[in-house]
Order: sequence, then structure tokens, then C-alpha cells
Amino acid sequence: DNKRKMDEAEMSNVAKVKRSVQKTSDLIVLGLPWKASEQDIRDYFSTFGEVLMAQVKRDIKTGNSKGFGFVRFRDYETQLKVLAQRHMIDGRWCDCKLPNSKEQQVGDAFRSRKIFVGRCTEDITADDLRQFFSQFGEVTDVFIPKPFRAFAFVTFSDDQIAQGLCGEDLIIKGTSVHISSAEPKFGYARGDNFGGGGGGVGGGRYGSYGGGGGGFGG
Repeated sequence: DNKRKMDEAEMSNVAKVKRSVQKTSDLIVLGLPWKASEQDIRDYFSTFGEVLMAQVKRDIKTGNSKGFGFVRFRDYETQLKVLAQRHMIDGRWCDCKLPNSKEQQVGDAFRSRKIFVGRCTEDITADDLRQFFSQFGEVTDVFIPKPFRAFAFVTFSDDQIAQGLCGEDLIIKGTSVHISSAEPKFGYARGDNFGGGGGGVGGGRYGSYGGGGGGFGG
């Protein structure tokens, strides 16, 4: 028994040593407020432990934030603590992830590069939207439905720019527009389609049979 206890204690110590020597990684911070600086990020994450590096990724041409950055901690335990929760930085929820993790790669595959621009007015043209959103990054497509329905879609080449804009209220030609994700709600879309199909069947030549069924049920 004593030997077993000693073995367990030794294994526990080995685990502690392994944890203490495990190297920390650069963590990607997604959803940063556009005005957040390196110092803002450093100040926030310093409450968890010593910060070795804090960086905001910026557009080379404009110098504007891309809405994400990186942070690195001295201690592995601090890194684990930060990864285990979401973070409210200057009024916005941010997520910290390991950039090369499988979870991140899967997330990237499904993350939309398209945003939904709500509360548009008729005098805002596709060129206006392209010019305005180009300050954040490369715009690959702008779509305004016809007839006019007070919204538009803008697609970026970088999904992280698109996701970083979600939740923002921006002023375009004096109009306050609201940005949200344009990712399709698959469940609702399927439900709507099936609902429409059901309505079609009910309204077709089988409609009378439906009525007859109701009679038998009574």
C-alpha cells in the first residue's frame, strides 16, 4: 500500500512538473472592439496573469483594426484559465482560442464571410456600401435585393473581418445601419421549405381528401 501511495504521489508530481514546463502559445482573440488597442488588451488580460505579448491585427493600408488580435501569457495555467471562458472587453464579448486547434479549423470552415446590413435606406447604393466597407478590408461582393427591402449583404475576402463587424451599428450616408451575421439558419430554412410544401399539397387536388378525413375523424 505504501509503495502504491508513493507511486501515485510520484505520478502526481510528474504531472505537476509537466504542466509547469508546458509552453504557452499565442492565443487568437476574436471579436475585439474596433477601438481596442494593444494596451487595452494587455490591461484586461493582466487580471488573469502576466502577459508577455498583446497584439491587434490591423489592415496594412488603412491601419484600422481587423477585429481580432493575439495574446500570450507567461504561465500555462493562466492560458488554460483564459481559454476556459468568454471575455467581455469594452462592452463586447470576445473569444480566445488556440489558432491551430481542430476546433478553430472547423469553426473557420463554417464561419461566414458575408454580413447582413439592416436598416438601409433607398439612397444607399451598392457602390456606397462597397466604398464604406472597403475601409475594413477587401470587399468581394455587394448585394441589394430588388425590389428594395431595407437591407443588403456584403461579402469580405476575410471571414474574421466579417465576424468582427457583427453586432456593430455604423453610420453610412447619415443613416444608422445594424450589422449582423448572414449565416443561414438551416433549421428555420428547412422548416419553412417543408411548411411551404405541405401547404401546397393541402391546397392541391388532395385538399378535399383532407376535408373528408376530418369528417371521418369526427
